[in-house]
Amino acid sequence: MIMFKTMKTETKNRRSGIWGADVSFGRVNITQKTLFARHMSVMLKAGVPIVESLQVAVESADGKFKRVLAGVLRAVESGNPLSAALRLYASVFPPFFINAAYAGEKSGTLVENLENISVELEKEKALLGKVRGALTYPIIVIVLAFFLVMAFSFFVLPKIAPLFSGLGQTLPLSTRVMISFSRFMEQWGVYAFFLLIGCIPFLVWFLRRPFVRPVTHRLLLIVPVVRSISHNVNLVRFSRTLAMLVRSGISIDEALSIVEETLGNFYYRRAIRRVTEHVRRGGKLSEALELRRDLFPVLLTRMVRVGEESGKFEETLFYLGTFYEDEVDAATRSITTIIEPALLLGIGLVVGFIALSIITPIYNITGNISR
Repeated sequence: MIMFKTMKTETKNRRSGIWGADVSFGRVNITQKTLFARHMSVMLKAGVPIVESLQVAVESADGKFKRVLAGVLRAVESGNPLSAALRLYASVFPPFFINAAYAGEKSGTLVENLENISVELEKEKALLGKVRGALTYPIIVIVLAFFLVMAFSFFVLPKIAPLFSGLGQTLPLSTRVMISFSRFMEQWGVYAFFLLIGCIPFLVWFLRRPFVRPVTHRLLLIVPVVRSISHNVNLVRFSRTLAMLVRSGISIDEALSIVEETLGNFYYRRAIRRVTEHVRRGGKLSEALELRRDLFPVLLTRMVRVGEESGKFEETLFYLGTFYEDEVDAATRSITTIIEPALLLGIGLVVGFIALSIITPIYNITGNISR
């Protein structure tokens, strides 16, 4: 415990400029980190010194990651262990990556731990790919529909609306709404368009603020369409990260503290913080998890208890990670199945409203002429 607190203090000092490292490199994709961990494990297993392995890694990388690895190489050449060098770039390397490397250095299993890290990163990439794949289609459809409506509002409605306004007849409600919308778009459409486009980055920024997370993260856990994915993604990360860290030689309470940092949901992080306190007081993990059945299902708590009692704790957690990943896969397929008809129905209603607004007055005029 004291050792990990000391390392955290050293990390803050290094990031504040004592070590002269620049840690603001932005995002590095998960594939680059996976290849780096795999490369290092293969090179070190072959007996290549760590400095030479890092030199090859720097030559193989590009962009921002190349500069990050160059900084890691300089730190290692200065006499720092690999984990301490990685901590200089904590914004790039996730907590479990750094701490698993540290545990490997202390236990002499750095090669095995780096290999485990690469495997877990590959699984994390596959998990994120499934979630993003489920959301890609709806987003594309919504964006295309938005621009089609904007094009219709700017180029078609201004030409059609005056025809109906000059008929001198009582127009249907849908047509009057369309004419009012056309006039609004004619006067304020450009401003409204750019205001809406400008609001999107602001909305993204606002939703990422810490004070908003309790609301947005609660919605993710209760909204019917996405709650299954949100729960299962957090359970996958909890199970796999905890299993990998414990297998790497990290004590369960310290592993739980690291798991807390890897979870994305505010309520899961808070729950893990309380679970960690329970374990540090001498309680069992399964007992602490049972207190939050709204977040940790009965299957998980019972399997964890079996793992604790049978001595196969890590194997049980890895199995749970695979199980809940399959649940994420099923949920992403079902969300696509649900959203697709809903989007088509929404677009159909908009098209139907426009068609009704145009055809109804024409039909009325035709009927009057025939009389």
